[in-house]
Amino acid sequence: MPEVKEVLKRVKNAEMKKGYITEIFSSFQGEGPYAGRRQIFIRFAGCPLSCFYCDTPYARDPTPGFWTAHKKKPCTKRNPVSTNELMEYVKELHTPDLHSISYTGGEPLFSASFVKEIATEAKSMQLKNFIETNGYSAKDFASVADCFDFASIDIKLRNHRAVEEKDYDKLYSNAVECIRIAVDRGIGTIVKVVAIKNTSVEEIEEICRDLADLNIKFVLQPVTAPPDLQSADIVPGIKELFALSETAGLFLQHVMVIPQVHKFMRIP
Repeated sequence: MPEVKEVLKRVKNAEMKKGYITEIFSSFQGEGPYAGRRQIFIRFAGCPLSCFYCDTPYARDPTPGFWTAHKKKPCTKRNPVSTNELMEYVKELHTPDLHSISYTGGEPLFSASFVKEIATEAKSMQLKNFIETNGYSAKDFASVADCFDFASIDIKLRNHRAVEEKDYDKLYSNAVECIRIAVDRGIGTIVKVVAIKNTSVEEIEEICRDLADLNIKFVLQPVTAPPDLQSADIVPGIKELFALSETAGLFLQHVMVIPQVHKFMRIP
């Protein structure tokens, strides 16, 4: 009966979670081996890290009052947003060249249960899911991993100043565990390391030794200086990048150096 279906639909929508995002938009992936692929980006709010080169500091606020839907006519909406409402925007932004939905941030694991619900809905629509995470919580990653086809996991270096020195080993071990979970569950796994000037060859070697038994794509991404650091000497030179890449190649099969392509294209 139509009336029963409508009631069930309302109940389902009422049960859907709500969460905080900063924006949703369609663009081309700008980082890593899938650069140039069309994606719908959902940028989640909140991040527990404080990397000095962060290019989305506005997304660190875990509970922003508003979020923006970038369509033909961008509109601003109130947070929190429901899964149902977000999926309606996904449908509007869908294009025939779409590769996947990118769950980015901020840090999507900061909203793990909300992310899982959205990703589950996307899968029911036969869409592929791509998570971009700093891997700060292996527990949260494990809870959402089965929803994802691709995972791009950052490993932060000590000189990124993402956390206090006393907390670095915990951050690193969580990221490595996230990578192992992703590979074990058959997710297409990318490991990204942002390289800044004077990045230690020894630190890259240690990371690559820890990952040597895993089937991953390893990306060294030369840092893009944010506006407030344009005058700072933080970008690695080509000789440094050659040395880091050669070191990684001693342990890993798929090593590449790829800058943030979207910065050159001047797109989000």
